[in-house]
This record gives sequence, C-alpha cells and structure tokens, in this order.
Amino acid sequence: MAFRKSRRLTAVILTAAILAATFLSGFTYQDGIGSIYYETESEIFNDVTCHKQLGGHSVNGIERAYFVNADIQNTELMPYVFEGEVTGTYTIDTMVNTLESQGYHVIAGINGDLYDTATGTSKGLVIHDGKIKTSGYAPEYVISFDNEGAASLQRADLEYTLKGMINVPTTVLIPQPEPTQTTDPSSVFTTDSAVQSGNPDGQTNSIQTDNGKVEMNEPPAMTKQIIYVPTEYNAAIGFFNVPHGESKALHLFNRQFASSTRTNTTSVEVILDAGSPEDAELSVDNTFTATVVKVINGNFNTAIGENQFVLSTPGDSSYAVQLAQLIPGSTVEISVNDRTGGLEDSKEAIGVYYVMCDNGQIVSNGTNVNPRTAIGIKPDGSLLLYVLDGRQPNFSAGLGLTDMMKHMMALGCSTVVNMDGGGSSAMVIREGGIDRQAAVKNSPSSGVQRKTTNGLFLVYRDKGGTKAENLHTYVNSPLAMPGADVQLTTYASNDKYEPVQLRRGVNYFVDNDSDSYVDEGGLFTAGSNIGTEVIDVESGNLNATVKVDIQDDITYTTNVQNLVIDPGKTADINVTAKFGYAHITSKDNLFTWSCDPNIGTIDENGLYQASSETGISGNIYVDYKGDKKTIPVQIGAPMIDFNDTTTHWAREYIGRLAARGIVNGMGENLYLPDDPLTRAQFLTMLAKMIYGLDTIQTAPAGFTDVPETEWFYNYINWGFENGIVRGIDDVTFAPNERITREQMAIMLDNFTRSNEMILPESGADIAVTDIALISPWAEESVNKIISSGIMSGYPEGDYRPQGQATRAEAATVIYKLINIRDNIAKASQ
Repeated sequence: MAFRKSRRLTAVILTAAILAATFLSGFTYQDGIGSIYYETESEIFNDVTCHKQLGGHSVNGIERAYFVNADIQNTELMPYVFEGEVTGTYTIDTMVNTLESQGYHVIAGINGDLYDTATGTSKGLVIHDGKIKTSGYAPEYVISFDNEGAASLQRADLEYTLKGMINVPTTVLIPQPEPTQTTDPSSVFTTDSAVQSGNPDGQTNSIQTDNGKVEMNEPPAMTKQIIYVPTEYNAAIGFFNVPHGESKALHLFNRQFASSTRTNTTSVEVILDAGSPEDAELSVDNTFTATVVKVINGNFNTAIGENQFVLSTPGDSSYAVQLAQLIPGSTVEISVNDRTGGLEDSKEAIGVYYVMCDNGQIVSNGTNVNPRTAIGIKPDGSLLLYVLDGRQPNFSAGLGLTDMMKHMMALGCSTVVNMDGGGSSAMVIREGGIDRQAAVKNSPSSGVQRKTTNGLFLVYRDKGGTKAENLHTYVNSPLAMPGADVQLTTYASNDKYEPVQLRRGVNYFVDNDSDSYVDEGGLFTAGSNIGTEVIDVESGNLNATVKVDIQDDITYTTNVQNLVIDPGKTADINVTAKFGYAHITSKDNLFTWSCDPNIGTIDENGLYQASSETGISGNIYVDYKGDKKTIPVQIGAPMIDFNDTTTHWAREYIGRLAARGIVNGMGENLYLPDDPLTRAQFLTMLAKMIYGLDTIQTAPAGFTDVPETEWFYNYINWGFENGIVRGIDDVTFAPNERITREQMAIMLDNFTRSNEMILPESGADIAVTDIALISPWAEESVNKIISSGIMSGYPEGDYRPQGQATRAEAATVIYKLINIRDNIAKASQ
C-alpha cells in the first residue's frame, strides 16, 4: 500500500544500502557546463554510480552529460580494453555483445581512441590482458590500468627491436690454378714484371734445377666470387600492427592485425613462426623468439597464421635489402623496451587523443563545440567515464575541449584526457534492476552508432544469485510543477545488480509536512512546496530513496500558435513547460484557459470547441501566474483553387495551405501539383508552418551553394540551425536537388523532434512491399512517419523511397502534420 502522510523513513537500513535513483541539484552551477537544472544518480554496482545531467551553457545553450563514477581498485570489477582485429571497426553494441558472449558482464563503457577511418587503426597504443595489440600510428599517452585496477596516465614510449642473422653477400678473390712451366733463365721475371703480375715483393717463384734450367710457377690468376657470410642484424621496428605508411619503416604484424598484412605495393615480407598463438603476442619489457619460415621478396599481402609474426617493409625502404637476407630456419629475437618505465605493470591500456589536464596541471585547450568522450582520474585513483551529447539543436549543443575539461575538474577529476568524440561519442550503462545488458544511454549525434576501433569497459566475470539484494526506484521525470504527476517505478537486483524479481509489494512515503502524495501504483502528485521532495521507498527489508524537484518558475509554449479550424470541430491545445532548458512535467489543467465567446468554448484542459458559424475570428487565452499567451483563431478555413488543381485529388490540401500562405503557385495561377519539388522548397513549407517564425535571425550555415542572394538562404540557415536538415557534405546543401520520399521523411522526423511534437503511432508493422529498398540511414524516420499516418505507400503497395516526391504529395503531408500538431478532431455528430 502507499501513504500520503507518514513518518519519514530515516531509521536503520536493514540488509541493503540506500540506492539513490535520482538526485537533483536544481539551478546549481558547475564550471564548464553552466547551470545544472537536474542531475540523476543511480548505483549500478558496488562503488559505481551513473549520472545524467542537463545543464545550460551561457553561450552554447542546452547540454546533456552522462558520466560513471567508479572505484574499481582491488574489486571484482575489471577494466577491459576492447580491440577486435586492429583493422576492424565495431559499434559499441557489437563490442558489448562480444564481451557478453565471452562470459564477461558489462556494467558501463565508452568508445575509445581516435582512429584512421581508412584502415581502422587506432592513433595510440593498445594493451589488453598485458598483451600489446597495436603500437598505434602516433602513440603519445595512454590511460593504463595495473593488476589492481588502479588507473594512471602514462607516456607511451615503447621501443621495438629486431635481432637476427642475415646472409651478407661478400666479394672475395679466389686463386685460379695454372699449369706448371719450364723456361729459359733469360725469361725470368724482373722485379717490375713481378709487381705487374701481382707479386709486389718483386720475388720470382723460381727453382734452380740440376741441369741448369729454372722451373717457374707463375702467380695464379685471381677470380672474384660472391659468398654469403652469416652476420648479426639489428634493426628498429617502427610499428606493430599498423599498416604501411609514408615513413617506409619496418613493420611487424601478428594475427591481431588481420588475416593478412594488407600491403598493396611491392614489399619484402618475412614469415616468422612463434610456435603457438600465445607466443605470437608481444608484451612490455620482454623478448620473444621466432623462427624464420619464409622470405618473400617482391610480394605483398602475406597471410598471417595464428602462430605467426610477419615482418614487412616497402620494397624501396632502407630496410628492404637486409630484411630479404634473413636466413630461413634461423632464430630471431623481438624485444619490447619501455623507455620511460611507466608501462611495465600495465594490464590494460588505451591511447588518448589529447591530454587536457595532468594531475591538476592544464596541458591543452580548445573551443570548437562538439560531442565529447573523455576519461578522468580523481586524486583517490577512482575513474570517471564521460560522454556529452552535441550537434543536436534543442537537445544538446556540445562543448569545447576547455569547457569539457573544466566540467570534469568540477566533478572531481585531477587528470582529464580527451578521446574520440563527435559522431563516435557513445556510452553504454547497465542500469540496476532494469537492464539485463548494458545499452546506449546517450544520443549519438548522427542518430546511429558509429563504428569505431576500440572502447573501454568495466566488466566482471561471475553472475550473481537469485535473491533480491538491492532496490531501485526511477522517475519518468525528475522535475514537476506543483500539481503535476510523476510516475515512480521500482525494480530489484541481486548482489551483482542484475535484474531479479521483486517478490514483495512496494510502499512509498513522503514527509509528514508535505502535501505531495504517492498512490499505490507509484504515481507521485507534486505538492505546493517548492524545492526537492524526498520519497522513501520500501519493499520488505529493501530500501531506496528517490527525489523529485518541484518548481513553478517556468516558461511554456503551446502546440498551437495560430489556429485555422472548420466550424464545429475541436482542437486539443497542449502546453509544454520548461524549467530553464529542462522539460518539467506539467498538466494542462494547471493553466487557466479562456476564449472570446463568439468563437466557441474551451475547457480547463485546453480542449477547444469551435463555433458552428463560419467566417468569424477571435482568440484563445492561456495563463500561468500572469504569463499570458494569445492564440489567434479563424473559423472557416478559406481555400484557393489553382487552374490545375480543381479536379486534382490533393485539391483540398493544396487549397487550404495556399490560403494560409504555406504553399505558393508557380505563376499563371498554376500549382503544378504533379511536378517534383526541391529540397529547399520542402524545407520552406515546413518553416511556414510555424506562426510568426523569423528566419532572418538565424546564423549562416556556411554552405557554398546557398548564397545570401537566394530566396531560400534564411530558410536553409534556419533548418540547419534547428537540426532539421544537414548538408550533402560539410560545404554543400544542394538546394535545387529534387527531394526523394525518404529524404522528405527524414526532414519531417527532424522537424517534429525539433518542435517537440509527439506523433501518433499505429503500432502496426509498416506494410510496404519495397521496405528493403529504404536506405539504412532513413529507415527509422520512414517507419516513424508512415506509422504516424503522415505518409503512406502507393496503391500498388510500394513506398518508392528513392522516388521523387511531388508538389501535391508535399502539400498533403504538410496538411496532415498541421492537423496532428493542432490536435484537430472531427466534429461530433
């Protein structure tokens, strides 16, 4: 059961710790991000909490940050640096699924280091389980974890060397045997001739015989011959598991790189057999031996076996000649030396993009506003994983590097490093009692997860038991106006914070002095007291605390700013309220509604009933604590007919929109309903849906094909600023390109998101025959827009996603969208 009034539960916590599901700091300030309108906090493992913040930056506007505080030192939680094949890229969901399939359980994780998008290779050094996965193409620093899980910032300065035996070709003079001759003494060589014949001492090889003859041995003729001399060879290995580049260095690969070396130019490649897969891996401050199996000179893209290393260098590099001379069957040594000594105990290590702050000392700065991923270390050695959304107008703008660093320092970090941000930024969290597997909690800027090269995760091995050990209560909104309703939902988890069945009923308690109320189903109704309301939650011997912030210093907007309606019809006008940048739960009956008597009636919930008379106008009024808004109303929507629309199926849609100035003709009283329309034209229609919109004040989008002199200039700037459209690329919009039906769906979806419209959902599967032809990046938007009834398939059953939309189709979807926005219902019969 639930109680409206009771004593506050502050006594002994029985067998479970209090798990805070929501903590609110309303209108506090944190450096870097600005005013904090709310922060939620929940425990996801022992000594690990996840947080979600909504802030308001003084320049950028709304910001959403997600971070995990974790002390994993000497606990069963382990850091895990995921690196699949070095040349592979993976979504963060794929990384989680892979770890779970290997018997690990992920509670949190973030995307990792910057990487070369062409090859998938990370910028920095990667170590997993003490084994080096790649040197990185430009290693500088890493976040390193020792065997106890302690995190530290370390310089990545490893030296890789090769020692082996090569056959060095050497030219030698070999005597050529000559026949023995007997000569007359008069023909004995002189000193000069002896020198000329190769006897520098001027001595002749003569023997006096008994008969007075002199027998001479002529100096033998000398011939050149090349022999191969085994010689020790030492060389610096420039990169490990990094593709060839402009440096023409000596590279070393193992199977972690890929199934082959992926070289595509003439190279010298040497296959080495290490004996086993375990011996074909490198670690810090160790030497490894392998046998030369084969020297391949002039070939490339050599296959890499599980037990093998492959040495590789471009055919025109300074290493090529000596590498080709390695002796098959000989033994080589590969050594890894840590020149700075900071990585000798590294169990896991992941490269970083920039070091922002090292032990309290600021190292780097930056002001470009983007989504961010970062790692922080606190003075006590605990870890902070951080992601901030960006590039999403009215949702989250993003931060510059300096502001991100300041925010993380405000959260207690003394060391801060920037990872790969932008469209790569992603965080997974397994929320206690809810999630059976970690899931993405932030909003990636492109709307989908980007494939990246690696990530950092917090994992454990053994699953928990079946007994409920922890209680978790979540709110559907952490902010509420007085009188508004917030739903509380309670779950249980075991000793590993994995979901288990909640076997007992749940009781909710509010303070005796409060006029707030929680019913048996967990529906919280905010009282009149402004501030933070504490709700204690109890289920058997388990306890939790949840908080809701009650505020009335709000701003609000209505879903309708200008209403054109047929006689006798109704329109449900709704209010959206905000506390600063944050949505705050409200109810329409918390506002005061009225209208001019001649245009009909409106009830306490904003449901307007139009008069049966046509051709009249007036106003609807909404008020909250003196903040009054006026909505002009016109009963009886006029129509404009064009010469080519009087018998067209879209006549009503086109005519009504034309009367409201949302669509225009094309000259000579023609609308050309079956002609295609451009990207700029459809965006302009969307803009004209918004009553009183001033597009002149929007900032330039910077597209080179959208000059200031064109009629669509301000509309495109507005669409870009509000996240409704993106360019074909960073500098091109293609305003005059004909819009396709799937592009139209994306613009409609983005427009409803930007204007915080809630679309109806049919719940039925999308029944079009060519669903497989919809581009992957458009699938979600097309499904949403079809499900809402704004768009549909053709009579033949297909959607034609790449087909060109017509001007009549554009008018139809705009008309339907207006009706959804204005909640216009048919007049009751």
